[in-house]
Amino acid sequence: MENYRKMELNELYNQLIAEGCLQFCIEGIGEQCYDDIERLEMKAGQWSVSYYERGQVRETLFSSLDKQEAIRFYYDHIMKIRHWHLVVSTRSPDLFNGYKELLESLNIRTVQNDIKEEHDYKYRLFVTNKDIFKAKELFDEIPYFDEDPARL
Repeated sequence: MENYRKMELNELYNQLIAEGCLQFCIEGIGEQCYDDIERLEMKAGQWSVSYYERGQVRETLFSSLDKQEAIRFYYDHIMKIRHWHLVVSTRSPDLFNGYKELLESLNIRTVQNDIKEEHDYKYRLFVTNKDIFKAKELFDEIPYFDEDPARL
């Protein structure tokens, strides 16, 4: 956040979206999540950032009476997270490699995270943070799912 100017919660939300972040939750703005997420919220008269798991606070990472201090902490904290965006999920190694080669040829860093099951293998390709915007310019459909083995 440039020079930590005074910011409202909806501006913080929009800034994080513009940075390609997706793993965050701000009380009262956007989708409200309570599982495996750090939330910025007002609790008992204090601004806090708490880690929620299965609807329960597991850890409070930050607490302050000062809203702007909480916003700065939350922004910095969320920006340190690598936000993975799924680009393709397929059973075809050729299709997977085509996506990967194209993205990497354009200096878009990818992350492979496959799902291996007893009689099934799904290739999954992700990009992180702002690279999702570059990927969306390249492909008509993101994420691309190839769930029908008969298509291969």
